[in-house]
Amino acid sequence: MAVSGNLLERLNASSTPYVDPLAALQWEHVATDAWWLPPEALSLAGVAAFERLPERARRRLSHHEFALVLETGLWLESLFMERFARASGAEPDPLLRARYLHEVREEAGHSLMFLELLGRSGVRIPAPAQPRSALATTVGRLLPFRGAVFWTLTVIGEELGDSLTRMIPRSVEQATVSAVVYHMARLHAREEARHIAHTRAACAEAVRRMPGWRRAALSPLIGLAFSGFADRLYYPQRAVYLAAGLPGEVDWRALARANPVRRRCVAQAAAPTLDFLRGLGWSVRLAG
Repeated sequence: MAVSGNLLERLNASSTPYVDPLAALQWEHVATDAWWLPPEALSLAGVAAFERLPERARRRLSHHEFALVLETGLWLESLFMERFARASGAEPDPLLRARYLHEVREEAGHSLMFLELLGRSGVRIPAPAQPRSALATTVGRLLPFRGAVFWTLTVIGEELGDSLTRMIPRSVEQATVSAVVYHMARLHAREEARHIAHTRAACAEAVRRMPGWRRAALSPLIGLAFSGFADRLYYPQRAVYLAAGLPGEVDWRALARANPVRRRCVAQAAAPTLDFLRGLGWSVRLAG
């Protein structure tokens, strides 16, 4: 794959001084009496019925919506690690082989810190409410590794969740965010920036090799994948609200989907990915 050697050298050099998140973070300070996602990043921010709830109830939703991002990350990163580990064994370019292995190491660290936070806090997301599926897992395992579709879906998977995580350090002055979650988000954002730079370069190169007729034929499927994944990630299923303890008689997902504050937040979060994919010729948009 013709990713720039200069880019690979820079990314590999910045990955070399590896920081183990399990050793770097102060896990004894995991707090469920603090916000995990800041209030403005929640799906129900600004919804009157939600804002009337006690602050502790609103904080609980911040835990569960962040846990949804983490559970999604655990699923996606397991697929990325599997594919990159397999590719590294067959890759003749030492720079690219090293890039794959650096990403495996960093994704493994991310997954371990996600599991540590979930395990220590006891916050759980019901499996049916997670944006994973057996079909998506199978597709992720079988798509040709050097193909445009694989790298395009990787861009979508990496960037949409990362956009929510990046709201934590940006908003820390507006809310009392858990110190562990704050430092986790900063560490993850720093390493994920390298992954996204590599993924975008690989995606752009793969799409350039694809015949225009094939890109046009596959574009509706890419559009469905983008809008469907964004919908499940940005507008949690009813089970997430129930797990957070919100009153069951209210259709919170419908309120979230109609929430103009959330729609603006989602549009802002997804805009860089939409612009990048459209620039490559894919026809993608947000649902609704």
